[in-house]
Amino acid sequence: KRIFQWENDLRHVLDHFSKTSLSAIFEEHAGTPLVLDYSVYNCIMKCIVHQQLNLSFAYTLTERFVHTFGEQKDGVWCYPKPETIAALDYQDLRDLQFSMRKAEYAIDTSRMIAEGILDLSELAQLTDEEIMKKLIKIRGIGPWTVQNVLMFGLGRPNLFPLADIGLQNAIKRHFALDDKPTKDVMLAMSKEWEPYLSYASLYLWRSIE
Repeated sequence: KRIFQWENDLRHVLDHFSKTSLSAIFEEHAGTPLVLDYSVYNCIMKCIVHQQLNLSFAYTLTERFVHTFGEQKDGVWCYPKPETIAALDYQDLRDLQFSMRKAEYAIDTSRMIAEGILDLSELAQLTDEEIMKKLIKIRGIGPWTVQNVLMFGLGRPNLFPLADIGLQNAIKRHFALDDKPTKDVMLAMSKEWEPYLSYASLYLWRSIE
């Protein structure tokens, strides 16, 4: 129920976008929910793995990480627990072809969670701004990662990652622009899409899959 957000009525979202410049995309992909990761921890680890990698190698690295340290339930592979990763040495992840920095980010963040320094369960009660201030202090977690955590870890409805290349490409294609839009252009365009920017992001991504 939480992962697929079945309690969220998408009719309000579709009605809102039917009066905007994204109406055609929302009509084509009507009913697509914002699907969350199994847990906020999974989302953070996924983001750390994916940072500055092409999608193909990011998938390979994620698969190695999950198959080596995670567990299988009813044929489905699940991400490892924070305690499992916290107990590793950096070399354990280096052996999977993690960079040293990426290994440090994954293990050090997991140790903060396992030791109770970072309580992920309290994030649901905080505002987007409070979560950004809290997580951005952690080494290896930047604005892009926090925005992903807000959107796919917590299901916050109004996120629009301006630096995302996929979003830039989708906007360029949908609006037949000569070049990728600047952040200022994206900000101006997105005003009419609030307060459902996360859905604007999702449906724009869908439009170029």
